[in-house]
Amino acid sequence: MRIPQTMDSGLARRIVAEDVRAAEAEMSGPRPAPRGRGASRKYLAARPDRLVGGFDAFGASSPRAEIRRSIRGLVSHARHGARNIDYLRNFEGMSRRNVVGLKGIQLAPRPKRPDGSLDVDLKKTVAEAWSKWCETGNATVCGRLGWWHVERMAATMMQREGNFLLRMREGPSYGPHGFQVEPLPLDVVDLDLVQTLSGGRYIDGGIEFDARGRPVAVHMWTHHPDDYHGAQRRKRIRVAARDLIHVYDPTEPMQALGVPASHTALRRLNMVGRYEEAALTAAHYGAANVAAVKREASDEGPAYDDDGEMPETIEAGMVWELPPGADLANWTPNYPDGEMPEFVGHMLRGGAAGLGVAYSTLAGDLRQANFSSLRAGLDGERDGWRDLQRLLFEGMHRPVFRRWVGLATLTGGLPISPVDIERAEACATWRPRGWPSVNPKDDAAKDDADLRNRLRSPSEIAAARGEDFEEIVERLAADIETLEAAGIPLPEAIAKPKAAAPPVEGEDGAEDPEDADPVQPGDDGGDGPRET
Repeated sequence: MRIPQTMDSGLARRIVAEDVRAAEAEMSGPRPAPRGRGASRKYLAARPDRLVGGFDAFGASSPRAEIRRSIRGLVSHARHGARNIDYLRNFEGMSRRNVVGLKGIQLAPRPKRPDGSLDVDLKKTVAEAWSKWCETGNATVCGRLGWWHVERMAATMMQREGNFLLRMREGPSYGPHGFQVEPLPLDVVDLDLVQTLSGGRYIDGGIEFDARGRPVAVHMWTHHPDDYHGAQRRKRIRVAARDLIHVYDPTEPMQALGVPASHTALRRLNMVGRYEEAALTAAHYGAANVAAVKREASDEGPAYDDDGEMPETIEAGMVWELPPGADLANWTPNYPDGEMPEFVGHMLRGGAAGLGVAYSTLAGDLRQANFSSLRAGLDGERDGWRDLQRLLFEGMHRPVFRRWVGLATLTGGLPISPVDIERAEACATWRPRGWPSVNPKDDAAKDDADLRNRLRSPSEIAAARGEDFEEIVERLAADIETLEAAGIPLPEAIAKPKAAAPPVEGEDGAEDPEDADPVQPGDDGGDGPRET
């Protein structure tokens, strides 16, 4: 290759080097297809390194296997947090209040006749019988819980452990309806059982699946591993899937078990709790106002001995004597300082994001909250509560109700004809609790505008508040009847509007026909013939 005389020597050397590399590449094999300028760039997040490591290779393990291997540690950590960390305890209380509430997830039956009309008699019969079964003593095997308690327990376990187990029992010995339920802890499932069975069936984490991946049974122990009742020996039993309800939130394909809702926030909140405890201890020592008497070592006295008695804890007003030769070093317990609230708030904001709730409600900190921030935070938080409500009434209420209808009909707990069982099973709709408006005045005006513009129905507005429109109408009719019977004037909002009286001739605002101008044919506003 001939290099021009005017070319820079450094540039010439680079050109020669590139030509040599190209020749070597041609001799070694076919050259790859030319790439664009940005084709050599890669996803940096896919590279594990010292700073952003911690993730496994793609496809190394399935979601089902990952959860099975981690579930014991996750649940144990979550249980510790719920019992010892104030913020997690508050989170579980928020879940019970917002998912279940005071009235629970209520049944709103709407049975239809063959012509499509509402069967009011069957509706009342089913609602009354279901309410009777939900009472304490009827719903559960232990006799100490009602259905409302089971709902609260389910909401708590879904958040704390990610799983809720409910065994359905039927027979003459299970209450007047011949049907009761039994809440079970996750500990009774044999999570370590993994087997391959015939016909494509298999057991993974104690759950038995058929060849299509559908759960057909759960292998569990007869009682908790830590419970010993006399000479009873713990045995592994197989419970059919139709007799066991397993409620969890599946977020990945092939997932067989749920995970605690706090799994990303557990470490952070646990460390915040330990940090606050250390700060509280430092504040206690700083406020204790203790005194230490120092004695100088002498030739006659003993030197400092490690075996000398020193206080392990400090109490307010405490005075002790230091051993000879000992001295206090760096005794300045001036913590916590002014940076602690900001630091704890920053940590709790991350924890609240992991739990899916607003920081102001998790920490109870409304100092910097305003109307807009509260409304924005509550809107997203309430959507999360609605998701959990649907998981519960679809995964727990619906199968329990359908099993109860058939058994209660046979035992007389549900006094309907056997021919109505199918209609009764299909009539259930579930009405979870709603929430009061953050801005009731503006929201009421919006609801009124939607009604006038035919954009929403009264039943939709009532359902958004957790109410049944038909029950509202029934209560309103009963209240009006009671007020009228007592001779009490009805409030203006529910009183019947008075019919407007026809205008009287000669009064103000009424036109006398004799004073009115007759309409002449051909006038613009007349109906007579027009001249052409």
